[in-house]
Amino acid sequence: MSTSSLEHTAEDLISHALQRQGVLVAKPKFDHDGADLLALLDVSDGAKFCRIQCKGRSLVKEKKAHIEIPFKYVTDAYIVILFIEDGEMTEKNMYCFFGADIRTWNLNKNSNEYTLSFTKLNYKKKLSKNVFFSNTISNIKKMIINVNVKGEFKTMGHGYAVLESPAFTSEGNAK
Repeated sequence: MSTSSLEHTAEDLISHALQRQGVLVAKPKFDHDGADLLALLDVSDGAKFCRIQCKGRSLVKEKKAHIEIPFKYVTDAYIVILFIEDGEMTEKNMYCFFGADIRTWNLNKNSNEYTLSFTKLNYKKKLSKNVFFSNTISNIKKMIINVNVKGEFKTMGHGYAVLESPAFTSEGNAK
């Protein structure tokens, strides 16, 4: 299975696992700053969210794999969820990494990317503390509740807006 196909499979499995535990999942129609999915607890005014990047890697035919995350993506409201295909399509092969976890990975100063490498023989032990369990969902929910939305919108903001009301007009650029 190609990495691209596996990424889509991983995204579907991750979305399903989150939604089953009460986390709302939105699929953005843009590709900015690693936001494959947005996770929310509600959609009311002032709703908070986190960005989730979905990764899929196969260890069925390969003996080793790695994932790379650009340094600029990693905030306290950014999560990487990795699905490792090892012949079984189950949630037990999902691993969750919060910003603090990602910051412990190797940082390549040349590419400015964090890298996590693993092999068919060591991934279960190496990633054991990041297995996606029900407590992972409660940690994701806590993170969403405590997120600094202003910082996340600054990270993701790439656009222009014109806001108008009868007595007020405002324009602004986001970079």
